[in-house]
Amino acid sequence: MIPQLTRRNFLTATGGLALLGTVGVQTATAGFSPGVVGTAPYLRDRLYPTMGTDDSNPTLVVYVNFLSAESQYFVQHNLEDIVREYVLTGQLNVELRFLSYRPDALDDYLVGDDEGEARAARAAHGVWEIEPENFWTFFEFMFWNFTTKTYTHSRLEAYMDLAGVRNITKIANRAYADRYDALVRSATEEAVRYGIQDVPRVRLLRDHKHGNYSDILGWTQTRVDRVNTGQVRTHSLLPGTKYETPVYVIDSGEPGPTAFVVGGMHGEEPEGYTTAKHLTTLRPTGGKLVVLPYANLPAIEAGARHTGDGDLNRDFPTGEEPTSQLARAIWDELVSHDPDVVVDLHSSSGIYKYDGKVGQAIFPTYATPENAVIACSLVNEQYIGLSEYPSYYDFDVGNSLGGSRPLLVHKVYGDLRLPGYIVETTRKDTHLEDTVTWELAAVRDLLWQHHLLLG
Repeated sequence: MIPQLTRRNFLTATGGLALLGTVGVQTATAGFSPGVVGTAPYLRDRLYPTMGTDDSNPTLVVYVNFLSAESQYFVQHNLEDIVREYVLTGQLNVELRFLSYRPDALDDYLVGDDEGEARAARAAHGVWEIEPENFWTFFEFMFWNFTTKTYTHSRLEAYMDLAGVRNITKIANRAYADRYDALVRSATEEAVRYGIQDVPRVRLLRDHKHGNYSDILGWTQTRVDRVNTGQVRTHSLLPGTKYETPVYVIDSGEPGPTAFVVGGMHGEEPEGYTTAKHLTTLRPTGGKLVVLPYANLPAIEAGARHTGDGDLNRDFPTGEEPTSQLARAIWDELVSHDPDVVVDLHSSSGIYKYDGKVGQAIFPTYATPENAVIACSLVNEQYIGLSEYPSYYDFDVGNSLGGSRPLLVHKVYGDLRLPGYIVETTRKDTHLEDTVTWELAAVRDLLWQHHLLLG
């Protein structure tokens, strides 16, 4: 049985680490008392565990590993300082990544020699999805009761129980069935992209630093000042009408390209609008990112492909004015930003080249079909190929779009000759967090290829 430990009165072993199961130590009997990290405010509707007070604040991304003693020190010391200085004062959000696998060997473990840490990371993502109100207490408990022993199923369930998690069986069943694996893999994919090789790490924009750097607060302040040279503005499309929906304009304040991203054309495709909403939390290091996450809000609210107004994504004929009020407003908004690249996010009930549907595919305009090849390869190599999904879930490049149909991205090329992409994941026997993670990785890679570098 795993002993019950408190936050401040934990087991002590050589080197100051709390090692569960050590022979001859005394265990505490009082309940766990969470501190500043465990009681931090949290932002519920985020893909990754996030603490903060305002969804529009810039985000400091933290990379840790449950089996890393240096991560333990970071959580107990520097992370507490960051929370006090920046999170509680409303300047920053903090978002977690559990770096379980080595960036230079995608299927090898970063710490230890078995799957225990990745198993713990999946369980942590389960706590975040099902009980976000208890996540930060659980997270802090894990590091104040540090162990180098492998995280077995029974050990994780005991830790969740001691940390006050309620839905232990539900979370455990999902985590042990490899649910949330795409979220764990995404930390490794990001580490490759940003050149991160170890934990703990903190990242703001594209800059990162070892989490136990002695002047981590000074380093953070310098990056906060840089982020604050830009701005995040929101305004409404068609205010005062049934179509009213927010537009996010995220301007870095530095020269660079402009990207226009649309989600929610079809209301029964949550993958598209969920991914688009997540993009609103990112910050370009140069240029501007414009996101329309909920393009067709009436259809989204109805959970339907279209409303009585018809199919919105059939209202954009090339060479003509869009044929509906909402389509005209979207097109006018797009043109007003003079974008360099446009991405439209969707999902399908099936899989391209498998059952006649269009899921798991990227459809580029004739401007840059080779970029779609690169993005598909990234998702396949770092996500699908390392998952439990069959190989027919691999992403493929769809036919190129040239303006022949009345779809938004067709019109983008037909009228403006711009690079554009329709990104389609599948709803066929998938979990939303998987498809959103895949779609987000594909979109981010496409934008990076167009030199919009996201932090």
